[in-house]
Amino acid sequence: MNIARLYTCSLLMIALFGSCQKKDDPQATNCQPPATLIAKAPCESGYPGAQLVASNYAGGSFSQFIYYIFVQKDTLSNNLTKGSYANASNEQIIISETVLKDAPKFVVQVTINCNGKDLPSKYFAFVKRPTANSGCYAWALQN
Repeated sequence: MNIARLYTCSLLMIALFGSCQKKDDPQATNCQPPATLIAKAPCESGYPGAQLVASNYAGGSFSQFIYYIFVQKDTLSNNLTKGSYANASNEQIIISETVLKDAPKFVVQVTINCNGKDLPSKYFAFVKRPTANSGCYAWALQN
């Protein structure tokens, strides 16, 4: 094979390899689901149930979240097969006490819709913990 053919084949291989590379979608890098979620109990928020506040996300000027709630029967449970509740909202949502059913733990996944594609967050697990204030409790993030 002469040098010209070798050079042409090399350029062709580089061009083909380059066209197969994954292109970074600028919208995908500008759209990320919430990385932080906090849960406030009634004594802290003033609302019955749990107030969820999502943050550390990237999206458009109006970000629509869907909150998927998985109520757990005990603090060791991690059953994510059947959600107890799903609802669309913005950065904050109130989860009713009737949904939580006095459960000691619940798990949440939040999705953000970006150009018609739902991007899910990691799972956030919250465990009910007593506080110094009698009759109150807090939702502690479980790692």
